[in-house]
Amino acid sequence: MLTRNILLTSLLIALCGCKPEIPKQYANNATEWQLAEKTGCFMCHTTGKNLLGPAWENVAERYRNNPDAEAHLMDRIANGSRGAWVERDMPSYQANLISEANRKLLAKFILSL
Repeated sequence: MLTRNILLTSLLIALCGCKPEIPKQYANNATEWQLAEKTGCFMCHTTGKNLLGPAWENVAERYRNNPDAEAHLMDRIANGSRGAWVERDMPSYQANLISEANRKLLAKFILSL
């Protein structure tokens, strides 16, 4: 239910032409940025500040020295999480919503921040 609402909200934003522009500092990561936008990540996350979920720089900082960070984030994207950062649940994004290759792309991008 929550995943559906997130995706529907993202669709409505896209249909209204209200898409945020890619910040200049992320121009080299336009593919990753557009993927995050398309899949609804920006409904809860962004760069530079916390929203419903943590800012991605904070995620990168938490896992900076963790050799399993990429796999961990890919798992969180695929299966969601509960209470890791805030009292809200992060919905799961199964392969029919975000492929494994795209989960890897997003995880690498987040960890690069």
